[in-house]
Amino acid sequence: MPKKKGGIGHLVPDIILVSDRGQITLRQLEILRAVSQERSQNMAAARLNISTAVLNKQLKDLERKANAHLVSSTKRGSQLTQEGKQLLRILDAMCKRITRAHELTIGCTPVSQAIVERASSRLAQKGIRTRLVVSDDDTNISMSASGMTDIIFLDDPQFAYDFPKENRVHEVTKDFLLHCERGKNYARLNSGPQRIGYEMLDQDGTEYYIRANYSSPEEIVSSKFSFFISKILLTSRRLELPSNAKLVRIPYAIYAVETTEHAHIRDFFECMSPAQFYPIG
Repeated sequence: MPKKKGGIGHLVPDIILVSDRGQITLRQLEILRAVSQERSQNMAAARLNISTAVLNKQLKDLERKANAHLVSSTKRGSQLTQEGKQLLRILDAMCKRITRAHELTIGCTPVSQAIVERASSRLAQKGIRTRLVVSDDDTNISMSASGMTDIIFLDDPQFAYDFPKENRVHEVTKDFLLHCERGKNYARLNSGPQRIGYEMLDQDGTEYYIRANYSSPEEIVSSKFSFFISKILLTSRRLELPSNAKLVRIPYAIYAVETTEHAHIRDFFECMSPAQFYPIG
């Protein structure tokens, strides 16, 4: 028999939730997060480099152990139920207990990333360190609820107004959601206020079908589908819209929310240009 390794140097931290139906592993929670971010079980499986069948089996096992319905599937994709979102918040809270960076932590999306990076660079010149987390609105909100971020930037204005004003909500800048219309088949991009675009279609009674989900702006622009994309994202990536598309501009605002009392939050906002900082509460 091989000799057992002594000491604790080989040990690594892991997260396990225990219910009366068994153990929920970190891997299963990562699968749940991937489904939340991709809004598609097929795309989540591809991202995690596993088959869709394996992902479905893990999700069913996770729901059995949690004794709750965690994922809701429709013809437009998959999304987490309230119980699923709560489970991810528990995970984020546990991660926070394991480690929490001392530097100012800012959650943003690919749309607001360039704005945050400029302010962070100016802050670095003052000797103040920042940590940038680039994700989607749902994940940033979940992380902020667990105290893992100090400021979050939100693409969707509805999320910002859902926050109580004591969290100090600020309008950062104005942008346009560009509607690139090329027929009834649509692709959803995991950046920008997609809800605004699809609510507009619903209100107009427009018939549409979501055929794909993309994380890459380059992929969605080069696809054959109709889509919505933020002008800031389009400009920062130097992308051009298809010439055969009907284009409509939908105005919206990007917001930042202070979620902790970190000492350098005010310094961060002072590093933003006046045109990118409008306190609203």
